[in-house]
Amino acid sequence: MEKVNPDFLDNVKEMGAFDISACYSCGNCTAVCPLSTEEYSFPRKMIRYSMLGIEDKILSGPELWQCYYCGECTDTCPREADPGGLMMALRRYTIRQYSVGKIADIFYGGTSSVIAWVFLSLVAIAGLVYFHNPTPNLQRVDPLSFITLDFLHYAGMVLGIVIAFFAIAQLVIMWRSLYKDEMHVTIGEWWQSFWDILINEVFIQKTFNECEDKNRYWAHLALLWGFLGLFLATILAFGIDFLISVDSGLKIIPHVLGIVSGLVLLYGSGYYLYRRYFIKDSYSKYSHHSDWVFIWLMFLAGLTGFLLDLFVWINLPWPAYIAFAVHLVVVFDLLLTAPFAKFAHAMYRPLALWISKTYSNKEKVQQAQA
Repeated sequence: MEKVNPDFLDNVKEMGAFDISACYSCGNCTAVCPLSTEEYSFPRKMIRYSMLGIEDKILSGPELWQCYYCGECTDTCPREADPGGLMMALRRYTIRQYSVGKIADIFYGGTSSVIAWVFLSLVAIAGLVYFHNPTPNLQRVDPLSFITLDFLHYAGMVLGIVIAFFAIAQLVIMWRSLYKDEMHVTIGEWWQSFWDILINEVFIQKTFNECEDKNRYWAHLALLWGFLGLFLATILAFGIDFLISVDSGLKIIPHVLGIVSGLVLLYGSGYYLYRRYFIKDSYSKYSHHSDWVFIWLMFLAGLTGFLLDLFVWINLPWPAYIAFAVHLVVVFDLLLTAPFAKFAHAMYRPLALWISKTYSNKEKVQQAQA
């Protein structure tokens, strides 16, 4: 007997679902979806679960994370029920349910979200004001003369520990929700599917490429690689400063990587901002404010990271230090809220796909042996 939540659909509508009650279960959305399969069928199944209030089936299924919201289901829905929008709303709802202490609720509310983002930004600004050096090097750009390496090192460690704690705890919650004891999967089978998902679904996002809109695929890929590139450039820069020398010639490597990655991230985030402001595709027509904040933070992370490396390159001290300070505030907001806000899908999706891929492979082996 499945437990029914009578308030479920109303709660999901608050997360951006448009008018899913208009659905009369024709199945057109599932038929036109290039990613829906016989094994993992969506969004029709998710619509039925939502309308019936069967919350456990939604939270324990991988279908939400297999959808990339290309919008084809919404564009062709004869009742304009926006099934793609429901899938995104369900994902936001699920992120809230997986959240430790329901912290994610803060970032999906109205007033609470604004207060939270302002508060976090003020905390970051206060830290920079208190720990920055009022007399940085004005002859040659040296970001570490503006914000000391020790401060960045220890602040980064604290931030990393906090993020890791919540991320791991919430991934465990998701694992327990999706895990099936009866499958008896071996470590080797888990390991094999792990590399498949890491390469095909994380690094190259092969499934997303099956959607018709290839421009959106490349922009999504640019978001990933641009952010990873900036993250790696930051680690390399501080690693060289901390372990080798502030004046090491190796610093050209993270500088070049930072400029290239910043441009890539600007392309990806700029594409989505442009489409949301001027084109109004089905996937962005009813965007939740959490989506807007995420895209803007990604864009600003790319812009300030790119400007910082550019100002360092041409030796403009104060513009570089200002860009550095803004960059740190943006990255602080983006990373600290990663386990709770829109960014959380970057950790939930791979885990859900990994679990579903492993079970799918296991079932195929069992069927072949039967």
